[in-house]
Amino acid sequence: MPRKTAQDKQAYRTEVIRRINAAMPSVMQEYASINWAEELKGYRTDHEYYPDYIHAPIHGVTDGYTNPQSCLAWDAAMDVIIPLSHNVSCLSLREKMAELIPQDTQIDTVLELGAGTAEGALALARRFPQATFRITDVSPYMLAIAQHKFNKAGFGERAKFEQVDARHTGYPDNSFDLVTSSLLFHETPKEWTPKILKEMYRITKPGGWVLYADTFRGEYALSAYIEEPWLDDFIHFNFEYEFAKAGFTELSYIPYAAGLWYMVGRKLET
Repeated sequence: MPRKTAQDKQAYRTEVIRRINAAMPSVMQEYASINWAEELKGYRTDHEYYPDYIHAPIHGVTDGYTNPQSCLAWDAAMDVIIPLSHNVSCLSLREKMAELIPQDTQIDTVLELGAGTAEGALALARRFPQATFRITDVSPYMLAIAQHKFNKAGFGERAKFEQVDARHTGYPDNSFDLVTSSLLFHETPKEWTPKILKEMYRITKPGGWVLYADTFRGEYALSAYIEEPWLDDFIHFNFEYEFAKAGFTELSYIPYAAGLWYMVGRKLET
């Protein structure tokens, strides 16, 4: 796949911003009922709390996860960027991801790390109606939006929303039937990836599942339109090896649409 020119990338970014701006009035109306002062109680919002990497220009936006404006625009941005970049919808990405766990699997407890607005968890909640969820992120604004969406879907009583660093979650060993995340590792420094995977393995129950999705692999990364601070780190990771090194087995790397992929695996029974 040939590299895109600087002109191509600028035209793409201009179109993304145009589409996001067009969507924002409906977004603001959707979330107008959020009482931020109330929803942020119990969460940390001070600059010093956040991991250093959060303050980098992820997606070209500095401190994007530490303010409500950028977090409110997140779903609108995904609904623009994923179809433009990958020719599939954000919804289809999440639904296909959920379908990788067989529906007859006994999934009672699910953790989503770096959940953002929890679209991945919502797809799993629809697929496994008996499951309960821990929705985690370092951004309290993302968590407030995720909780609004879970409540609107009628799943609010099935989920808890917690501000958690994915490197050291604090959950006990062997806590969850399924640990999932998506679009996380291309936003984190290379030192984080093995630590997060090790933590994912630790808190997965024996016999439990890991489920992950991301972008920017291989030749597709040459055409990435939006600068990411750690993209070079990300594209040089061998994720099949990294998941196996963390301890997961029965791993399957599953390409989806252009530039999108899934990883699904298990933690062996002890």
